[in-house]
Amino acid sequence: MMFGLPLILSVMVLLMAQEKYAQSISQGVEEFSLTLLQHVSIETERENRNFMISPFSVWSLLVLLLEGSDGETLYQLYQTLRINIGNVRELRQFYSERNQLLNTKTSEVEVATLHAILTDHRLPIEHNYKNVMMTTYKVQPVEVDFSDPATALKINELVRRFSRGLIPYTILPNDIYGAKMFLLSALFFKGQWKFPFNKTLTREEPFFSESGEVIGKIPMMVQEANFAYVSNIEGLDGYVLELPYGTQDRLAMLVVLPKRGFKLSTVANNLKTLGLRPILQKLAAFRNRDTEDNEVEVMMPKFITTTDFTLKGTLIKMGIRDLFDDSTANLSRISSGLFANLIVHSTKIIVDEQGTTAAAVTEASLVNKATPPKFQLNRPFQYMIVEKATGLMLFAGQFRNPKVV
Repeated sequence: MMFGLPLILSVMVLLMAQEKYAQSISQGVEEFSLTLLQHVSIETERENRNFMISPFSVWSLLVLLLEGSDGETLYQLYQTLRINIGNVRELRQFYSERNQLLNTKTSEVEVATLHAILTDHRLPIEHNYKNVMMTTYKVQPVEVDFSDPATALKINELVRRFSRGLIPYTILPNDIYGAKMFLLSALFFKGQWKFPFNKTLTREEPFFSESGEVIGKIPMMVQEANFAYVSNIEGLDGYVLELPYGTQDRLAMLVVLPKRGFKLSTVANNLKTLGLRPILQKLAAFRNRDTEDNEVEVMMPKFITTTDFTLKGTLIKMGIRDLFDDSTANLSRISSGLFANLIVHSTKIIVDEQGTTAAAVTEASLVNKATPPKFQLNRPFQYMIVEKATGLMLFAGQFRNPKVV
């Protein structure tokens, strides 16, 4: 019994330290995700096109490279990924716990992750790195011949099977010919709305640009249900609506509709400064004070968005420079002479009356409770699919042009 109290105290201190590390890494993931979202938003605004990205998928892939890097390359990865701890064991534990949390399959929600590391067969992978990848990250690094066209076919088949056919191909043989390293990360999500839309109510409606001009018409889903929303988040310049998935209510799509006169890129920049936590806290507070008189009228487009990104340029802007330079890249813990030629990020999202499958001139009126508040997504909006308890952002995108798939 004499050793009981010291042992309990030691366990408590250990658990508190682990929680502190987890919170720090979680905050870093959020900061990286929102920064990536902001960069992509700026890039796509010029082309007036829709996009969707999976920030956590990109972050996870770069962690695998962090494990194999050293020197300035390692430092740049730590800085850009916002990892503020030096204990790699805590990072590995966080990665493992989050992936266990995400990889789930029920009748209502399915989430699955895929990571692939392929290197030039003439540059053998270090045994220690391969062992860490397989035991800790459940990833099998593969040595391939990038000059063989069959390699591209194998990669595309892997992606096609994993994405349930949503993404039929992601690269061409010329994309990887002569490469030293190819990196792939994918996240598959399929969710049924907690409150499905009635197909018979879907109708063609005009969709407006940020300047108020009609771009075209698009099928709009309509319903009234007990949705949580917030309209008074200081510094966001937008309204937020929560569309939950499944009866467990663990995952949700958060839709952000900019206030009149504000652009999506402005909202994305504000969100980077504000963070997700204030939004999630306000939504939770709304649900806690929920009353029977809480119906919201939602009008939301059915849409499909396919996005193919080569993230090299974006990541360089965010601070990861040496990784892509054959003269400065230090991936010595993976193999000598390696540098990243290509990081491909392919996504697809399908939003319809039943839910979401992903491998988002009327101002919202959210004050008068005499009639149901209206949340009409008939102009450019942003969406994020998040795990509410942890704030983990699985997907994020913007829908601004119904003429673009």
